[in-house]
Amino acid sequence: MNTIHSSDLEQMPLEELVALSTELDAIIKKKRREKSKQIRTQMNELARVAGFESIEEFMESQSSRMTRSDKGIKLPPKYRNPGDPEQTWSGKGPTPKWLRELEKSGQHRNQFLIRDP
Repeated sequence: MNTIHSSDLEQMPLEELVALSTELDAIIKKKRREKSKQIRTQMNELARVAGFESIEEFMESQSSRMTRSDKGIKLPPKYRNPGDPEQTWSGKGPTPKWLRELEKSGQHRNQFLIRDP
């Protein structure tokens, strides 16, 4: 394998460097296509092992996101604002302003847990 040192490149005329760069770009492009083809073949084989016809079929099966099992279900309140008992929070989602303010004042959210009778 021939090794080209940067000092050799420095001595080359601009036209030769441009030609060399064009040749390198073409070689790199060809090698990337070959590597891509090799990877695609491996991916198709893995997809077949997993029971799919092709990588495309596998990718289609992955495109839909998993839906949450509790989506649309209103969760029961877990915390209650002592200053306004109408304000509650389930513990999911952003912390409500009233609880953030109470925590900033040094109180802990466990103090506001709704206890079952």
